[in-house]
Amino acid sequence: MNKKLELVLVSFLALFLELVFIRWFPAHLFSLAFFSNVVLIASFLGLGLGFLISRNKRDFFNFFPLILFGITAVVLFLRNIQVDVPVDAQTWIWSYYSANKIQGISFFKLSITQLISLIFILTSATFIPIGQKIGKLMRDFNPLPAYTLNIFGSLLGVVGFAMLSFLRLPAFVWFFVAGVVIVFLNIKKRRLVLNIFLLLTVVGVVGYVERDTVWSSYYSINTQKADDGGIFVFVNQLFHQKAINFDIEERAKEKYMLPYSFFNPKKVLIVGSGTGNDVWIAREAGVEQIDAVEIDPTILKIGHPQNPYESDNVRVFVDDARSFMHKKSNAGKYDMVVYGTLDSHASLSMTSSIRLDNYMYTKEALEEAKGLLTDGGVVVLLFSVGDNWLAQKLLGLTGEVFGYGNLRYLASDSYLFNLMIIAGPGLQNALLDNPELSGTLLLAPADLSASVPTDDWPYLYLKNRQIPRLYSLVLLIMLGISGIAVFSFSPAKNFRIDPVFFLLGAGFLLLETKSVTTFSLLFGSTWVVNAVVFSSILAIALFANNLVMKIQFKNPRLLFVGLILSLIFLYFFPVNSLLGLNMFAKILISGFFVALPIFFSSFIFAMFIKRVQDIGISMGSNLLGAVTGGFFEYSSMIWGLNTLYIIALVCYLFAVFLYIYNKRGS
Repeated sequence: MNKKLELVLVSFLALFLELVFIRWFPAHLFSLAFFSNVVLIASFLGLGLGFLISRNKRDFFNFFPLILFGITAVVLFLRNIQVDVPVDAQTWIWSYYSANKIQGISFFKLSITQLISLIFILTSATFIPIGQKIGKLMRDFNPLPAYTLNIFGSLLGVVGFAMLSFLRLPAFVWFFVAGVVIVFLNIKKRRLVLNIFLLLTVVGVVGYVERDTVWSSYYSINTQKADDGGIFVFVNQLFHQKAINFDIEERAKEKYMLPYSFFNPKKVLIVGSGTGNDVWIAREAGVEQIDAVEIDPTILKIGHPQNPYESDNVRVFVDDARSFMHKKSNAGKYDMVVYGTLDSHASLSMTSSIRLDNYMYTKEALEEAKGLLTDGGVVVLLFSVGDNWLAQKLLGLTGEVFGYGNLRYLASDSYLFNLMIIAGPGLQNALLDNPELSGTLLLAPADLSASVPTDDWPYLYLKNRQIPRLYSLVLLIMLGISGIAVFSFSPAKNFRIDPVFFLLGAGFLLLETKSVTTFSLLFGSTWVVNAVVFSSILAIALFANNLVMKIQFKNPRLLFVGLILSLIFLYFFPVNSLLGLNMFAKILISGFFVALPIFFSSFIFAMFIKRVQDIGISMGSNLLGAVTGGFFEYSSMIWGLNTLYIIALVCYLFAVFLYIYNKRGS
């Protein structure tokens, strides 16, 4: 096979399979969706170790079909386990309890830390052969052309998986695509028939196990019919919502209908409308215009026993709720904005610990919701609260935006939701007109001390500004495993890690993470935004490589100056100031500023990789640096997301120092 094609295909496989694992593992391994960057870090670790042992004569990629078969079998075996989350986790995770899991039988129990440790080890081991194969192939070319082919293949991997997500194809198709590439790469190997058998078995078993599963762009989705005609919806095996038959469930109807008993809205916005419970209630209450926003089109198509969306006075928008509110800020007011139990069971992206819904529960987001209200309007926030501190956090957040005098709440039983917060300028008049409302709703406690989420610290589900005990323990475990692996199975035990490339890798991962979170804030936390950002970053790197191959850049110091100045600028630049711009201006300005450090760092990396003697050590060091960058990402839980720019700046400053020091020494 042509070596260039082979390198592109293996690089495609690395990125494609990484994305497959990040989406597929949480669908079967309970609560792993809240630790998606664990799989990313493990992938980088495995690829980095593979690069570092690329001079080893044994080609471990020959065994890759068996390895993939093995990890798939383990994940499917573990899909019925009960995962226990510690009560002192200092973070809220939608986790196991008897009525919350689609499958009620559990073979045995594991703690969340035991599960993550196992998956971290297995994922790292799976990617070692791919990293070794890429390293071996890259040695057949000059470093920069080799890296360019690697980036091109990675870009194809992102685009390819994005296309499958767009088509909402099932997971067995993902494995089939990966299997075709693996077979093509092993076409001349002796065990070809066995490899084909193993890969077809993987595809067949995944397809059979998931025969009742529908894949959206965010979750795996399963549904179950209830005896009363309703529909239970499970995402990643966790109970997510129920499409309620209100003709039968009077208790649920009373809970949902409460705000409409005291307010008479004519125009309502419902964010997180899901299968349509809140929409049906609004129609039943006589609302004249209903705008319903739902991020996941697959959930919209599940259906509802009372078909709430089939009405001329209902407009449906498939969009991120925060993005929709940006667009509507100057286009009309609502009498009521309903947060329809808007909570997620997935992370925003593979590089970040932020969850999909976090940007809806920040001070700035509530300010936007407040700006959408008429003079007599209210926000109604429905939530299923699992811990008292989370309820206090939501009350404190709402109180800071609307004022505690314009805030009341109701704590109820846990069926469907257990917290209702009503706030807004219309509340006081409603209290005066309806004395019984004062007896129904409660005043917020006076001693609220929870940290209020902001766009820079959008961590609703963290108790305080700290790395929670659970995440700290997970980090220590991953650090320990990574240290042992690097020392034991790579040339690192002979101190053959390139510190400059290590620092460049850490800095770049932090830039990538911050870019994704920034664009998610500006344009919405949709999978499309994530795919475009990752593809754009790889495209910038590809452009830089080609330019460096054509033009002789001798001194990277000016590029370092540009990189450092752009990081400092972005740290102080108020991203929120762009929210009010029109779409074209927002894309143009944010794209330019956010891409600046990516642009400079890509050029620096291209210049450095062009001169290396051992590309396996350099690329391996870079990927292991990215692992460290993944660990540093958790620091945003303490200091906020903008801090990632400062940590990246420190990494690049150290890289500059080492570059100058090494140059003087030579």
